[in-house]
Amino acid sequence: MKNCIALLSIFILGSLNHCFGQTHVQTTTKFQMTTGSSIAMAFGSASTTGNLIVVHIDWDKQSIHVNSVTDNKGNTYHNINGPTNWNGVNYRAELWYAYNITGGAILTITANLSGAPTSFSQIYISEYSGIVTTNPLDQNSVNIGNTAAVSSGAKTTTSTNELIYGVSIGASGLLTTGAGFTNRSSANQNIVEDKKVSPTGSYSANFTSAGGNWIAQMATFVSSNIILPINLLSFTGQCENSNIILNWSTGSETNNNYFTVERSEDGYNWKAIGTVKGAGNSSITQNYSFTADKSTDEISYFRLKQTDLDGEFKYFNIIQVSNCNSYISTLNIYPNPSNGQSLHGVINLKANESYSIEVSDNTGKIVSRFVSTQPQFSINFSQVLQPGVYYARVYSANFSKVVGFIVAR
Repeated sequence: MKNCIALLSIFILGSLNHCFGQTHVQTTTKFQMTTGSSIAMAFGSASTTGNLIVVHIDWDKQSIHVNSVTDNKGNTYHNINGPTNWNGVNYRAELWYAYNITGGAILTITANLSGAPTSFSQIYISEYSGIVTTNPLDQNSVNIGNTAAVSSGAKTTTSTNELIYGVSIGASGLLTTGAGFTNRSSANQNIVEDKKVSPTGSYSANFTSAGGNWIAQMATFVSSNIILPINLLSFTGQCENSNIILNWSTGSETNNNYFTVERSEDGYNWKAIGTVKGAGNSSITQNYSFTADKSTDEISYFRLKQTDLDGEFKYFNIIQVSNCNSYISTLNIYPNPSNGQSLHGVINLKANESYSIEVSDNTGKIVSRFVSTQPQFSINFSQVLQPGVYYARVYSANFSKVVGFIVAR
């Protein structure tokens, strides 16, 4: 209560929602002994616009998956994790969510499978309020096992005051709620649980099993009661004089120590490439710039990590920037599909620049190498390639690009 009063005294207007935080609204479940390729369940009361919906689905056939999750208000659902196989070769599970939903009615949520289960499917649906209306998903994890101590595996949150959602399904034996969590469902001897955590840190969804195989899933969501350390107005990048220039602006800053610029060539693996000092506290627009070296890849991804004076940090949106090797406009290979005997291609590059071509199969094994200085190339394979998916990597000192092709006969 003291924290709530303090917030109200500082942020009189537009801050009432900050005092409530994330709140569990309702959870309901359905278990059906059927071979139908969909399962639907309605909440017990009307849902509220702007809220979060989390959906767990599992079934007993590992060759099928969830094609989509829908509801009667047309909300968009996204996959969090899965499909995950568990209980040997028997069962499969997925976790989905929808945010900033359109409510105003009792939602009926339907999971549409790619085929019919062997004998059963089940669905668990939960609604939460007090979650940010931009994409709120921060971390997720999933784990399987057969020990008494059940855990989804740990992940490190990046925002304060997050919601930790956990669900665990057991093939046999009773499951119980983990320490510090609030139970939201024990239907079918399975558990849906959640808790609110204040500091950023390493968290997992924990349960206890009386025996048998299990699956445990976790997702963490950003609460609307956090006060963001910065109001990021823009983040852009473009080529200037063969370098990538990144620019960003903030509308306000609170205890902002510095920014870390991180780069990735694939959008998944990140490396810090520099820091820029923040303004600390500011209520006016602040403009920042950072120069990144050019890359041999055609596209680079960049993101900002902002760190407070107290060491807390938060990641902001990812952008992609075309690199400055503008003379590389196209790489075309043909025919695609190939007959496995030869491969031809055309590439735009600097005159007389030497480049290499490596052809590999879908396991990464290199099946052919070729070097050329001409814009057109032809490769005759020493052995006819077996049908399947292959990759042609073309690279030099200044660029690198991979193009997939199919061998079919």
